[in-house]
Amino acid sequence: MAVVKEGNRLADQLACRRCHQVGGKGNRLAASLDTIMAVKQPDETVDSIRRPVQGMPDFGLDDQQAAALVNAIYYGSRKDSAKGGERPLVRHFDKNSRSGEDLFGRNCGACHRMLTARKGLVGSGDIGPNLSGLLSQYYPSTYRAKEKWNFAALQKWVKNPRFVLPNSTMRPIKLDEKQWRELKRTLE
Repeated sequence: MAVVKEGNRLADQLACRRCHQVGGKGNRLAASLDTIMAVKQPDETVDSIRRPVQGMPDFGLDDQQAAALVNAIYYGSRKDSAKGGERPLVRHFDKNSRSGEDLFGRNCGACHRMLTARKGLVGSGDIGPNLSGLLSQYYPSTYRAKEKWNFAALQKWVKNPRFVLPNSTMRPIKLDEKQWRELKRTLE
């Protein structure tokens, strides 16, 4: 089962669980990959990874990596299929046409994008990292290069990125209390 082990390593490295459930663990910002075996053939799943939909990062995986990831997804879906009573997934299909109208779109969206439970895809940039699942346990530990993100860390970062990471190219952003509450709701 070396291919499944490699696929699980890739799922962790690529932080697939920040948006998807894989093997019973993960966020529900996008479709649960635990139910995929019932609706897609493996080659369709590989195509979904190799040619991602709007909002999903293009990881640039080669054929061997994509096959390993799909094997891990299918293996995990056999072990831990969807459970009854789960919160329904709300999908947003407006293609982010109003990206500049919300707080994230105006202040962050030119450089970042993020899939959210409340608003769907916000932002359209790909200069900065994809922030989907930023405050969840599944987002990589990238705050100060090795720590998990939380809302207090995000506030420090946004107020003065260079205080946290001296060579940051991100500019500071001033938000009032109402805007911080809106941003927190967007991230939840």
